[in-house]
Amino acid sequence: MSHTPRNTPLPAALIILTYSLLSLLHLGHPYAPSTTWESTEKATALFLDFGEEKDLATLSIYLGNYENRRFTLQTGTGSPIRWQSLPDITIKRVYQWNTVRINQKARYLRLTTLNQFTQLNELIFQTSQGTLILPKNKASYPWLFDESWMYPGYASHLSGTVFDESVFARTAYEYLHGLRAYEDTHPPLGKLFISLGIACFGMNPFGWRIAGVLAGILLLVVIWVFSCRLFSDWRTAAAVLLLIALDFLHFTESRLGQVDSFLVLWMTTMNYFMFRYYETMTKRSKRKCHRFLLASGFFMGLAVSCKWSGLYGGLGLGIIWTAFIISRYQKKQITRKEIKTECAVFCLAFILFPAVIYLLSYLPYVAFDQTMGFWERVIQNQINMFHYHTHVGGQHELASRWYQWPVIAKPVKLYSMHFFDGKAEILALMGNPAFWWTGLVILFCCFYRMAEKVNGRTAFLLVSYFAPLLPWLGISRYSFLYHYYPSIPFLALLMGIWAEERGKKGQYCLFSCVVLSAVFFLLFYPVLAGLRVSQTYIRFLEWLPGWNFVS
Repeated sequence: MSHTPRNTPLPAALIILTYSLLSLLHLGHPYAPSTTWESTEKATALFLDFGEEKDLATLSIYLGNYENRRFTLQTGTGSPIRWQSLPDITIKRVYQWNTVRINQKARYLRLTTLNQFTQLNELIFQTSQGTLILPKNKASYPWLFDESWMYPGYASHLSGTVFDESVFARTAYEYLHGLRAYEDTHPPLGKLFISLGIACFGMNPFGWRIAGVLAGILLLVVIWVFSCRLFSDWRTAAAVLLLIALDFLHFTESRLGQVDSFLVLWMTTMNYFMFRYYETMTKRSKRKCHRFLLASGFFMGLAVSCKWSGLYGGLGLGIIWTAFIISRYQKKQITRKEIKTECAVFCLAFILFPAVIYLLSYLPYVAFDQTMGFWERVIQNQINMFHYHTHVGGQHELASRWYQWPVIAKPVKLYSMHFFDGKAEILALMGNPAFWWTGLVILFCCFYRMAEKVNGRTAFLLVSYFAPLLPWLGISRYSFLYHYYPSIPFLALLMGIWAEERGKKGQYCLFSCVVLSAVFFLLFYPVLAGLRVSQTYIRFLEWLPGWNFVS
């Protein structure tokens, strides 16, 4: 039985508005070097003349669309020029400032490419005092010295890519400009969403992150609507909404140019519509229920088109639907003829709809690669994805196992920068301890309760929680804390169910958890948004052995 809170949605509007403003704050620069010097041949040389001998301490390069570009580096003095070769350099991260040390006094510098394709968006030379140096012949390379004002002084998370943004944001840019895509380990739809932000705001941190922010905001809307179907008291719905809004993982992940925020949005939405189908069928309104089943399948198609792990949630929906139909048949609330109709609609919703959406998401992807036909390219990409995910092995310093996720044993440090004044900028993915740890206890309480008496709402949410999580039990490839993200909305909803079933004591516990979550959010905000604070303060936040933010 579902309920609808009778009170105004004003609390939800205020929560979502506040969250939206906070998400946009300190998101990233709305600018980045965009004019490009490009080489399509190996051994292409850049010859720079500084007019006189200069103290060349560092060279900072904002790399374009190709990663791991190698160069020979030479400095020169005198006439004729006497060249001194320095160690070869490798510039790794795309769309980010990469700094190498020169520490030479020289008038000339020669940078020679060792790769066939190279894109450089900007070069910054500085003295040991940090003074900017421009070559006298900069007019020969106008696109390399025209945006120096954008240099923040270091490789900031506000000025360039962090973690997997170098993969997803780059691929989104390639989709947008008709280039052959670099990343093909996930379906295209998530990158297409990111490309919409780039199309509107440019190839800069704000541009490749804004779509994820919108997805994070929309998830809060879905959580509120879902809560209004589950709970009779608007205060419980608002508390659940706050738990998600204050969750560290949701806040940080949705502010990245990665695809997980879209995945979680669509997976939560497809479960919401399956719940609407469940409650409508319970009320024996068969005509209306099919539209909810079709909507659920539609959003499952969007989820799978962002990441294959959307199939895990789809499997959970299949279990829920099958158990519900069997239960109704055993209670003689549905005939065999009606079961056939329901099966037909289910197949339409969860096989045909997702298949069509999945294929449509490949239209831009295939259009950018003329070497294969549509079907050939789609099939080849499925082979590539399967091969990649079944052969991802080895070790990763940020990886963790599924049983470590609920207890937040190992956060994912996305970015770190240390400064000489004892301060640091740290950006980390982790959960809110007040929410996650309390939720884990309540999760066990829900299981215990189910052993005594089966509750339809609780059973629905338990399946929705475990469906994205259980497949990771048998997957050997390395995984990360953010793979737990799809389960988080249902953990919050389960906490709301548990609290409402226990009356005032349950609500007191839930509201206490919300207050503590807010306190923790304020404490950890510097490492959620990458603010510059003292290293002493960051060390204070290292509560568990795996929380190595500074080191």
